[in-house]
Amino acid sequence: HRDLHSFPTRRSSDLLQRRFAAHPAGDARDELPDFWLPESQILPALAYLRQEREPAMRLLFDLTAREEETASGSQLCLIYHLHSLQPGDWLRLRVSLTGEEAPSCCAIYPAANWYEREIYDLFGIVFTGHPDLRRILLSPDWEGHPLRKAEPLRATERPPLRFERGCLQEQLAVYNPEDAPGEGEMLLNVGPHHPGTHGILRYRLRLRGERVVSVDPDIGYHHRGVEKIAEGHSYHNFIPYTDRVDYLGGVLGEWPYLRAVETLADIRVPERAEGIRTLLAEICRIESHLVWLGSYGNDLGTMGPAFYAFRDRSLLLDLIEDFTGGRLHPQFFRIGGVAEDLPEDWQEKLRPVLDRVEAGLRDTQALSIDNDIFRARTRGIGQVSAAMAERWGATSIVLRSTGSAWDLRKTEPYGFYPQLQFAVPTASDGDAWSRTALHLEEIHESIGILRQLLKMMPSGPVLARDAAEALMPKDRTLQDIETLIHHFEQMAAEFGPPAGVALGLGESARGMLGYFVCSDGGPRPQRLRVRTGSFPHVQMITELGQGLAIPDFIASIGSLDYVLADLDR
Repeated sequence: HRDLHSFPTRRSSDLLQRRFAAHPAGDARDELPDFWLPESQILPALAYLRQEREPAMRLLFDLTAREEETASGSQLCLIYHLHSLQPGDWLRLRVSLTGEEAPSCCAIYPAANWYEREIYDLFGIVFTGHPDLRRILLSPDWEGHPLRKAEPLRATERPPLRFERGCLQEQLAVYNPEDAPGEGEMLLNVGPHHPGTHGILRYRLRLRGERVVSVDPDIGYHHRGVEKIAEGHSYHNFIPYTDRVDYLGGVLGEWPYLRAVETLADIRVPERAEGIRTLLAEICRIESHLVWLGSYGNDLGTMGPAFYAFRDRSLLLDLIEDFTGGRLHPQFFRIGGVAEDLPEDWQEKLRPVLDRVEAGLRDTQALSIDNDIFRARTRGIGQVSAAMAERWGATSIVLRSTGSAWDLRKTEPYGFYPQLQFAVPTASDGDAWSRTALHLEEIHESIGILRQLLKMMPSGPVLARDAAEALMPKDRTLQDIETLIHHFEQMAAEFGPPAGVALGLGESARGMLGYFVCSDGGPRPQRLRVRTGSFPHVQMITELGQGLAIPDFIASIGSLDYVLADLDR
C-alpha cells in the first residue's frame, strides 16, 4: 500500500533534501521514508509538510525523543511520525539536538502540546515557545527525567519520593494563585475518584454557571513507566507488558509490538499464525467494545446494557481462555507467530458463542441507541468535527464518526485481513450517539470476520522456525542440543535483532496503536515508544469540553472510549 503514494512521498522526500538540508537515515528497517533534519529546519519543514505539501501531512501521529550514545557523549534527538491519512503515506523525521532545547511546533500541530510536555517530563528537553510547558505524567515534585539513560531502571534504586507541597488530597484542597477563578466563575474537580472518568483521572473544570469554560486534564495517576521497563527486559520477555497497556484490548496490544520486532529481525510469520492472530484480535475487539457499551450505559444512568454486555463478554473470555490459556491478558503472541495451535474443537466452540453475542446485541441496541432517553443524552452531544479530529490526532472510532473511513485493517492491511471481506462503518455527525452506534456496527463486522475465519483458517506451522529471534518450539528443544542451547540463550537474553528502528502498527479498540522500537543490536531495546489512541483523545477534551454543560461533559468524555493505562502507560 505504500506504493499507492510513492510519487508524492518521493517528491516531498526530494524537496526535503533540497530545501531543508535533510538527509536519509540509514537504519530504518520498516521502509518508511526517514530523514534527519538540521535543528534550524524543524519548524520550516513541518510547516511545509502541514500547509503546502499535497496531500498534506495532516496527522501528527507521534512525537517522542531518544537518547543515544555518540563518540562525544550522549545526544538527544526528536522523532516525528507524520501521516497524510492516505494509504501508505508516512514520513519519519529525526532531529539531533546540540543541547536540551528545541522549538515547539504546537502552532503547526496542536496535538504536539502534550507530546512535548511528555518529552519535557521524561527527557528534560525544553520546548521554547510552548504555551504550557510543565510535567504531565509525573508529580511536579519529581526530581530528574526517567527516560534518560543515567536514570535507574528500578524504583528500588531511587531515593523515596517526597512531596514538598503535601500529599495529593492537600494539593486538591488549595487553590493555586494561577487557578483563581474569574468573576462569575468557579473551579470544579471532576475526579480523580469519579465513576464518569472511567478510572483515576482528574479534570479541572473552570465553570460559568453550568457551562464549562476550560478543561485541564490531570493525568499520570496510572503511570508505571512501561517504556523505561522495556529497556530492562529482553524482546521476548516484554510481551506480557503489552497486554497491560490497554488492559481491555488483550492481544490487540501484543500485535503492533511484535510487528515492529519482526520487521527489525526480518521474520516472515507463517500464514496460519497470521490467521490465528487475526481470529484472537477480533475476539478481543468485540469483548473490549462490550465493556465500553456496558460502562457507557452506566455513565448515562441506564443499568441494562451492562448486564447484557458483560454477560456476553464472559462467553468471549471463556473462549480466549480455552484458546490461549490466558483470559484478560492472553500473552499468546510470540516473535514469529503464536505460542501454540488452536485446540482441535475451536470451531465448535466459536460458532455458538458468536450466535449468542449477536443475539445479545439486539437487547443492547434497544437499550442504547434506540432508546429515547439515551438519544436525548447523546444526539448532538460531544460533537467532533473532521477538522478537530485531524487537529488532535484522533483515530479509530473517533475519527470514523466524522466521516473518514480510515481503518488500518482496510487501508494498510496486515495479518490475515487482506483475505477477508468487511466494511468500515462510518458516521458524519461526530457525536456521542454516532460513536455508540459505531461500536455496535463494528461488533457486527468483527462477528462477520470471525465467521469467515471459521471457513478460511489456513493450515501449516504457527511459529517461524528458522529465524534466530523467533522462540524455539519446545518439541525441537527436546530433540537436539543446538536448539536447546539456542533456546537457553534466548531466555538468558544473549542476543537481539539487528541494529535499526521500526514502527509496528495495529488497529486497536482504542485507536491506532504504534510501537516504535529502536535496536542497537543488543538483547534489549535501546528505546521503546508506545503511541496509544487514548493519549490524543483525552488531550482533545481540552477543546471538546468547552461550552458543555456538566451532564453533557460526562456524556462526551465517556463516548471517547479511553482506558487510563492506555493513556498513561
